[in-house]
Amino acid sequence: MATDVWRIPSGGAYSPQLDGLRAVAVVAVAYSHWLPAWQFGVPFGAGVHLFFVLSGFLITRILLTLRAAPDRGAAIARFYARRALRLFPAFYLVLGLAWVADVPLVRDTWAWHAAYLSNVFIASEAQWLGHVSHFWSLAVEEQFYLVWPWLVIVTPARWLGAIVGGAMLLGPLVRLAAAWQGLPESFWALVPGGSADSLGVGAWLALDAWRHSASPSSSPSPVAGRPWLVGAAGVAWLALAVADAYGPLPAAVAVWRQLAQGLIFGWVVWRATQGCCGVAGRLLAHPLTTYVGRVSYGIYLIHAFTPVVVLSAVRVLHAEPLMPAAPVARTAIYAATTLGLATLMWLAVERPLLALKARVPYAR
Repeated sequence: MATDVWRIPSGGAYSPQLDGLRAVAVVAVAYSHWLPAWQFGVPFGAGVHLFFVLSGFLITRILLTLRAAPDRGAAIARFYARRALRLFPAFYLVLGLAWVADVPLVRDTWAWHAAYLSNVFIASEAQWLGHVSHFWSLAVEEQFYLVWPWLVIVTPARWLGAIVGGAMLLGPLVRLAAAWQGLPESFWALVPGGSADSLGVGAWLALDAWRHSASPSSSPSPVAGRPWLVGAAGVAWLALAVADAYGPLPAAVAVWRQLAQGLIFGWVVWRATQGCCGVAGRLLAHPLTTYVGRVSYGIYLIHAFTPVVVLSAVRVLHAEPLMPAAPVARTAIYAATTLGLATLMWLAVERPLLALKARVPYAR
C-alpha cells in the first residue's frame, strides 16, 4: 500500500562541516573582490567553484532520493517550489534595492539579472559589470536547476554514471569552444556549460554515495576508493599553475585546470561529509564558522554592494576623516557591515521563508 507521505532518507542529514565549507567559500569570494591585489597565488573564482562542487553534491543527493518518490513529477515540482522559496525572495530583494539606489549599471542590465541570464550577458559582452558581476554564478546555478533534476530523476539508473561523467567533460569542452571563439579565459566559466565540471564533480560524489547506500560492499566514495585521482589532480593543478606563471597556457591545456581544481574540492567536500578531524575539523564545525555558512547566501548577495553602502553612509555622516585608507582596515569594515546586513536579511527574509518549506514536502 502506498504511503501518504514520503520523506528523504537520513542520508540527507545536516552536516555542520559543510556549512563550514560554505563559510570558507563565501569568505574567499568576498576577499577576492575586496582585496584583489592580495590573492597570494590563489586563483580568482576558487570560492565560487567550491560553492559549485558543494551545490552539485547536495542537490544531486536530494534528487537521487527523489527517484524513490511515488510521484516523480510531483516531487520535481516540489523541488522547484522549495528552491524558489530559498533563493528568489532574497535575490530579488537585493536586486530591487540596488535598482532603487541606482547602483551603477544595475538599471541598464536588471532584466538580464532578473531572468537569471547574467552569465550570458557578461560573457557576450566580455566585460564585467562592477557591483553586479557576481550574479553570474547565481545564473549558472539556476540554469543547472532547470536541467539537472530531469536528468537525475527520470534517467534510468544505469545511465546516471555516463551523464555525470559527461557533465564533468562538458565543462572543458565548452571552455575550449569559448576559447576558439576568442573569449578571454576569465569569462570561460560564464558560458552556459562552462562550469559543468565543477557541478559534475559534486554530482559524482553524490552518485557514488547513493550507489554505496544500495550496495554497502562497494567503495564509499570515489575519492575514498581512488585517492590517486585526487593526488593526480593536485599535481596537475600545481603544474598548470607553475607553467602559467611563465606565460599563458595553450587553451587546449588551460581548459582542464578547473576540472583539476574541482577534483581537489571534491576531496575536501567528501572529507567534510565524513567529519574532518583535527584543527581543520574543529574550525569547520566551530559555531561562528557554521553561522557564517548558514548566512552565506546573504553574504554572497550583499558583499559586492557593501563598499557602496559604507561609502554612502560615510558621505552622509560627513565621516570621511574616520574612514581608514589602509585596504585591510577597510576590508574589516566591509566584512562587519556585510555580516550585519546578511544577518538582518536572514532574520527578516530567509529564515521565515525557510520555515515555509515544511509546508512543501517532496511528496504528499
